[in-house]
Formats: sequence, structure tokens, C-alpha cells
Amino acid sequence: MTDMTKRHAHFQAFGYEPLRMKPAHFASGFFIALTGQVYANELLNKVAVIRTNKGLQQTYAPEEVLARLQQDGRIAPAMKQSDVELLRVQVNGVVNNDAAMYPAFRPYQPKGNDYTFISPRVLTTANRTDGFAGFFVFTILAETAAGRAVLDTGRALADEPQGALEQLVEPLLEDEDPAPRDLSESYEGDFGALDPARISAIAADMRAETEALQRLSANLWRYSHYRKIRYYILGLLAWLMSYMLKTASPGTSLQPLMLFDFMGERNGRIRSQSQACYARLRETVRRSYTEFAAAGRFDPDPVAAGLFSPKTRPEDTDFRFLESHFSDLALRMGYIQPRASRVPQKHFELQPDTLRVLMLSILDPEARDAIDLDEACLRLRDIWRVVVGALGSDLEALRDQDYFGFDEEDLRHNTAAFSRHLKSLNMAFEPSDGLVLCATDIGDVL
Repeated sequence: MTDMTKRHAHFQAFGYEPLRMKPAHFASGFFIALTGQVYANELLNKVAVIRTNKGLQQTYAPEEVLARLQQDGRIAPAMKQSDVELLRVQVNGVVNNDAAMYPAFRPYQPKGNDYTFISPRVLTTANRTDGFAGFFVFTILAETAAGRAVLDTGRALADEPQGALEQLVEPLLEDEDPAPRDLSESYEGDFGALDPARISAIAADMRAETEALQRLSANLWRYSHYRKIRYYILGLLAWLMSYMLKTASPGTSLQPLMLFDFMGERNGRIRSQSQACYARLRETVRRSYTEFAAAGRFDPDPVAAGLFSPKTRPEDTDFRFLESHFSDLALRMGYIQPRASRVPQKHFELQPDTLRVLMLSILDPEARDAIDLDEACLRLRDIWRVVVGALGSDLEALRDQDYFGFDEEDLRHNTAAFSRHLKSLNMAFEPSDGLVLCATDIGDVL
């Protein structure tokens, strides 16, 4: 390759473009790759969009939407403009949870448009806004038997009968046949073809995480349709986060750990080191392209060519997009808090749904017996690099990665708080003092 573009660099580095990405962006890309189908959904879009920067124009204006719904016989004749506006707010709340939906038809030309994934019927024809991350994960999973089992679960979720949310918007889904969409053609046109050897190598490196997704998939049966979809997507995002951190720190004997704070003490020592951990991993991702260039992983070198240098300061490189990709992914999948933009306060803190997903991914769906807390924490650390302090080796492992300023007593308190979180999720119980057992649902083992 003699000419290099930014997308070529992204392809060589991660295999996808690291954009500012919301779960809706990723879910759309993944499920389009999985189903190979999209829909126009013009009426749904015009009803669901309730505001734009310059105001609603032409066919998105309130009176035009009312006329369209009346013309198509989608509403009762007695419905007034105020009724339709209330309906639009409700529909927006259903399909725009991640604020990733935009007006997709004239007079607008958005860069992308992704609805909250409630079924394949809302997958759209817009440009990919996930940098093809969903397609990339789909491609790697398809390489192994465990990964194909995970994909089968995704197809089963896509094929499940309509739920209440889809039934609410169903009158706005026009009678249209799905349009075939093969993302591999667009991907190869933008980035290039993934080499089979590279796919196999990545799949082998991600074997533990893929097998964890297989366990998660098998444990999803007990939940409602929309919870299954949410947990499934969160699991895929955890896989992507693990892949990104592995790729950003190649050749290191110690895979980066994530110290999660469960104590909630704003000025506590665990909080301080969790903040330092987040800052270090964010910096690891930001520096990754520079490290790749120094290691000769790019051909040609986009850093030396100034591909990521501002025109006003060609001597500099600007990799803030890598920081943003890491931060957005970690925040929106429930790995970090607070949601506010102040970076110094951000730290690793698992949100309840994400914690449940990680636990479902480490617990054997076939096992009838609970496992003790230490075993659960060992699996969390080995598979997802999640550290809470329960293991005797945690302190040394964290100090090996230069985290100091806390001791075993701090980790014990953090572990106790972690145990309380698990109990609140009905995933742990304490049959005797000091013995904490974990299960997918403690009601199954009591």
C-alpha cells in the first residue's frame, strides 16, 4: 500500500474506525451485519423526530406530520394536533433512548441515524455511525464455534415475537419489504479486506471473552425480551472494550487491570486509585497509534506522514478521538462514572446492569451449585480484568501495574461493598459469616 488514509490507519490498528459511539450505533451495525437487512422507515422517522437545531421543517413540521398520518389512515379522525404531538413524544422516547436518531429524509441529510434496537424492523439504511465496530465484532465471532453460538443467540433475539414497544410503533412501520444490506461490501470499500489469518489470530486472542459471551447467552433465557437484548448488547460492548485494551497494549506481559470502586467514598483511597486507573487506560488508548507507528505496525506510517496532525500545527498529532472513543464506550456500557465531562473525577464503577451481565458471563448455566466469591472474582479478573480486591493476589497485581496509596484493608472494604452490590442484585448470599456464594439467581440454589 503506497497511499495511506485515516481509514487505512484505523483498519491496520483496530480493524474499525474508533468513533464517538453510543450503544444504539453499535447495536445497529451489529444487527445489520447479523440479519443483512434494513428498512427505510420514513413515516416512523418523521413522527419520532420532535426537534432539530433549526426547527422542524417541511414534512417534519407538526401540521405536515398530522396531515400525513391522516392521509395514510394511521390515526383516528378525532385526533387533534396536540394529540399527535403527545404521540410523537412517546414514540421518540421509545426509539431514541441513546439520542442517536436524526431526521433522515429531505430536507435533512444527517451523517447517520440509529434507533434504539427494539427489533430488526427499526434497522435503517443510513451510513454506519459505529465505524463498522459492530460488523468487526460480528466477523470475529463468526470465526469460532463459541462465537457462532453467540451469533445464533442474536438471531434468536431478532426473531422473537413483537414486544410491547414494537407494538406501540407498529402503526408507523409502513408496508415495505426489507432491503438487503451486505456490510462486508461497504467495509471492504472503506477499509480493505480482513485477512483470514488476522481474523483467526484475533479470535484466538479473544477466546476467553467469546466463551464468556456464550455463557451469557445461555443465561439470558430467564429475562424479558428487552432485557435480553440490553444484556446481550452490553456483553458485546464488554468484548469490544477488552479487545480495544488488548490491542492498545500489545507485547506486555501484564494485561491492564481495571480497579473498580464499590465503596462510593469520593475522597477515599480506592476512589483515587480507580481514577488513576481510568486515566492511565485512557492514555494507553490515546497513545496507541504512536506506539503502533514506533513498532512498525503501520505501512506506511500515518504519524510520520502527518495524517493526524492539525493543519495549523503540523508538528503535533491529535489523537483525542481515541480518548473520546474509549471514554464514550466505557461510560455508556456502564464501566465508569460520573457521566459529567470532568475527566479528573471519572473512575471505574460498575453500573447494576453491567455488573449483572459480567456475572452472567462467568457463571456456568449448567451448574446447579453456587460458587464462592473468590472464584467469581478470579473469573472476573482473568476474563474481563475486573479487580475489586477479593483475591489475595490483587494487591500485588495492582502494585505490579504501579497502583499504590492503598492497602489490604482498603481492598477488604471494597470487596465487602462489592458483595453487598451482588446481594442487592439477588446474585449472592451469605449462608454463614465470611462465606459469600454467587449464582445467576440465588433462588435456584437456596
